[in-house]
This record gives sequence, C-alpha cells and structure tokens, in this order.
Amino acid sequence: MRPLPYKDPDRLVLPWVEMRARHQFDATFSADGMFDLRKGAPMFEDIAAIFTSREVVHAEDGTMEQVGRGIVTPNFFRMLGAPMVIGRDFEEADGTPQPPADPAARPGVAPARLPQICILSYEYWQRRYGRDPNVVGRTIDGGREVVAGVLQPGFALLLPPSANVERAPDIWLAARLRYDQSERHNIGFRLVGRLKAGATIDQAQSQAEVVAADERRIDLIERSADYHIRLEPMHQSIVAEVRPTILALLGAVIFLLLIACVNVANLLMVRASLKERELSVRTALGASRGRLMRQMLAESLVIAGCGTVVGLGLARLGIHQLIVMGPTNLPRLGSIAIDPAVLAFSAAAGLAAAMIFGLVPALRASRPDVMQVLRGSGRTASLGGGRALRNAAVVVEVALSFVLLIESGLMFRSFVALQHIDLGYDPQHVLTLLLPTGLGGGAAGRKAFMHGVQTRLAGMPGVLAASAAQPFPLDGRFNPLRWGKEDAQADPSKFQAADCETVMPGYFETMRIRLIEGRTFTDADNDETRNVVVIDEMLAKKAFPRESAIGKRILIRLRTPEAEFVEVIGVVAHLRESSIAQEGREQYYLTDGFAGHHRADRWAIRTEGDPAISLHPCARRSPRLILICRFSKCSQWTF
Repeated sequence: MRPLPYKDPDRLVLPWVEMRARHQFDATFSADGMFDLRKGAPMFEDIAAIFTSREVVHAEDGTMEQVGRGIVTPNFFRMLGAPMVIGRDFEEADGTPQPPADPAARPGVAPARLPQICILSYEYWQRRYGRDPNVVGRTIDGGREVVAGVLQPGFALLLPPSANVERAPDIWLAARLRYDQSERHNIGFRLVGRLKAGATIDQAQSQAEVVAADERRIDLIERSADYHIRLEPMHQSIVAEVRPTILALLGAVIFLLLIACVNVANLLMVRASLKERELSVRTALGASRGRLMRQMLAESLVIAGCGTVVGLGLARLGIHQLIVMGPTNLPRLGSIAIDPAVLAFSAAAGLAAAMIFGLVPALRASRPDVMQVLRGSGRTASLGGGRALRNAAVVVEVALSFVLLIESGLMFRSFVALQHIDLGYDPQHVLTLLLPTGLGGGAAGRKAFMHGVQTRLAGMPGVLAASAAQPFPLDGRFNPLRWGKEDAQADPSKFQAADCETVMPGYFETMRIRLIEGRTFTDADNDETRNVVVIDEMLAKKAFPRESAIGKRILIRLRTPEAEFVEVIGVVAHLRESSIAQEGREQYYLTDGFAGHHRADRWAIRTEGDPAISLHPCARRSPRLILICRFSKCSQWTF
C-alpha cells in the first residue's frame, strides 16, 4: 500500500492495449505503438518500453546459465529514478537502431552490427562476478554484450501479474528500436509513462484515445480489432488484484485483536473483582481514586507490553515462512519486514489496548462501595458485582468470533474448491528445465537437435516421457494471438484472441493432457510445411458448435503478416494456463517445427516417481547421498 519506490511515483501511469472486438484487454505494444503514443500524447513527460524473458547465456568459463533478461528503452532507469552503483546509465546513443542490411553485400558475409549495451543487476553482479568493479567495459554472453554499469540493489519491476514480466531481471539490455510500419504488428512491449507536473490522467487518456483512433484509421488489423489504449495509475494497477484480499485479511486481524482485547478485559475485570476488598481498604485508608486507577492501568500496561514483545517475536519467526508460502501475485512480498513503522504500530496498538480495555475495570475498581465490601463475605460478594459487564464482554467476544468463523469457513471452502479444480494436466512427478534456443544451425539442424535431446531425455532410467513447449501452464507467461474461421479472411473484425502454445510431439502425453477427439502431433507433423493445429475444447465449442472440429480449418497469424490456414487434427482438454481460479482464454497448439521463431525451449520430463530421486546421479549409490546433495547443491546434475 505504500508509495512505489520510484521517482515521483504518483505521476507514473501504465498504458494498456485493449482489442475490444477480440475481448482482449491486456495486450502489449509494438515499438511503433510506443512511438505514436510518445508523439501524440504531450501530457506525458516520458514513456519507456519494457520486454522481459528468461534465457540461457554463455559464461566466460564455457558454462551456460539461465538468467532473467530485460530489454528496455534507454530512458527507462532515468524515468524511474534508479541510480547505478558503478558505471553509467543507458544513453540515448545505446538505443541507436541497427543499420539496415546492405543489399550489395556478398552472400554469406554477416552485416556489421552495433554491440548490445547492458546493465547488470546488483544481485547478479554480486553472485556472478563477486562485485568486481572492473566488470564495466567487459563483454559477456559470448562477446555479444558490453557491460556499461551495475544497477542499485533491490531494484524490481513492480507491475501487475497480468503484465507477464520478470520481477528482477539479471541483465538489462538497451533496446535498439526504429519506427517501422512493417513491424507494427510485432507486439510484446509493456509501457510505463510519467505525466508532466500538473497533468491529470484524464487529460492523458483523452490524448491516448486520439492516438488509438488514428491507428485504427490507418491500420486494418487494429481497426477490425477495435484497438484502444487504456491508462491506469501505476500504483492502483499494481494493487488492484490483491487490495480486496489484503483489506479482508486486515479486517480479520482487527477482529482477532478485538477478541483478544475483550478476553483480556474480562480477565482484568475478574482480577479487579478479586482485588475489590483490597482496594476498599486502600480507599478507607485515604487512597485517592486517581491513584487506584493509575495502579490498575499500570498493571494493564505491563500485560499489554509483555504481549506486544511476545507478539513481535512470533511475527519475526513467522515472516520468513510467510514470504516462502506467500502468493506469487502479491506485489513487494519480499519487502515485508519488522521496520520502525511496524514497531510503532505494535507499540501504539498495545498502548491503545491497555488504555481502552484496562480503563473500564480500572474505573469500576477505583470506586468501590467501601462499606458494602467491608461488611460482605469477601470474595463471593465481590465477584457478583461485575457479572453484567462480564456477560456483555462475553457476548461481544462470541459475536466477533462468529464473524471470524464465517470468514474462515468461506476461505476454507474456496481453498477446497481450488484443490479440486481440474487443471487439464497432471503436474505430479514432472521435472521442468530450460534449454537455450537457436541451437543446431538452421531449421533442419534445430529439428535434429531437438529430436536428439528428446530421445536422450526419454531414454534416461526412470523417465516415462519427455517433451518441450513454450510457454508452460502457470509459468507466468502467455502468448495471445488472433484466430478466426474462414469468414474472417473477408471480414477481419471476426478475428478473436486465443493463447498460442508451441510444443514438441509427445507434449500432450508427457503432461497427460486428455485427448477428446482426433489425434495429437507426431514426428511427421513437426515440420514447417505441415499446417496442422490442435485446439482445446473451449475453442472447439466456440468455433464449431454442435459439430466435430476434426478436418476443419481456422485462420491464424504467426509466421507471416497475413493470416494462414491450418487444419485441426485434434481437440484436447482446456488448461488453466494463467490462473488456477480462472479459466482463461481459448488455446491452440502448433508444432515447434512449424512455429518459426516461436520456439519451444521449456522441457518437461515425466518420471516414475519423485524426479529428484528418479533422475539424481547419486540415486544408484545411496538415498542418504541425495539428501546431502540437496543441502550442498550437488553439481552432478547433467543432461
């Protein structure tokens, strides 16, 4: 809920692309779309673009490492106010577009290219280079990238989960973008904008709508998709998904605190009743009412102080587990800590509880009926005096407890319902890994390489099946592309959005995705000339209601500027790809060989049992060695 850790966070805005005709409200921008918004919305002081991914880089010692990579416009860190620890920030020259290919160049001669300028995250610099200050100016990833600086520690991209970006990339690259109408439909960038001082988001929204209207006018695809641009305050957009949950938990915590306070207040009243005779004697001896109240409140403060200290200790022990078990879509989860603000709140809550819930027993105990108490039988008479007040406290406590019980019951019911949701695949006994893309030398070489990897993985002891895909379900990535029936060729407004997944043959069997109709991919289908597709049951019902989808054709746009026909050969179960709680969009699957640059790079290996035991090299020697290796980060994992 705090202001974002960026420069002037209240002026930061997130632009979103809406394609309303396709019911898609979280699409990304092209480079041209960003340039158009920069030029057509003068209420913005600046706009930066971001694209992130996970890739494998080649280290200087010959090993390969999986890293998060961020591609940003050179103004990105300056706009957010993120300083460098060493080296320099990106400069505008770092974003100079690559020179166009020389048509007169000899065949086989690679064109001259400008080096990629990169900035390392502080954590990656510390982990990989031991905080070596001489890293600035060095080349990494096989000499393709030059290090310009190191970012401040702890910097993270605090964007909504639906933005589908890496929170803390290890390597940041300056994007070399050019305005090119032919690339208008190559989308993928998320934007962050900063409003000018005094500008309002409504003014910027009006200008963004003018930009969107111009793009609909000049571009057929954006016109048919009903292209719009929506602006949201950055902080509001980030917390929108989790704010209701946080407020509900805050309410539950307050109720729990009130229950505890009422319980302690009831105990204090009983304690005051037991001490009523003593207080009456003190009053008879001349003690003032204020002095007796101070005595009772001092006891309450001691109890509240002890409770506060113990509570802080338990909270400190629980924070680590909270962060480990917390939801991935909770922004800034890693920053949760007992800081001065938490200490101040805890002290204030403890003091308030002592003053409020210790005051009533203190008031009652400070004005005893001296003669009645001294003449009475002592303890029994004293206990009866506050019965009505104690009964009222019990009623309040039970009422608050029922509210908590109802909330807990609803949350437990939701938890049980989520446990019984059919994901569409079986995640048990599956190990996943990432292999670098672009290996093998051309389409034929890559096909042979991928087939070789699949054969070797599937032939390992304990492995039942192995295959690759991009993306995986629930891995935080998605790839919405347009599709349509044959009538969309004449009327582009009939195109709709669906999530496209690139897979290797055997993927459905490896993930145990249920086949409903037709067949899945074979090795013969894994070729750029085979225009075949497998669709999920949701898309099949939408495209071909009350009839079989097998043998039908749909239009997709993936490899070429214009949509192309693919033939449906199979229908599979729908997967929960982006969220367990939501069904998500329709899905269709293409082979790795057909998909062009949309290559499968994430591998799934299904084993007979626990993959950590089935595939570990030490499994043949001793189960105890496996346990030791888990703690010592064994380096024997090799595929």
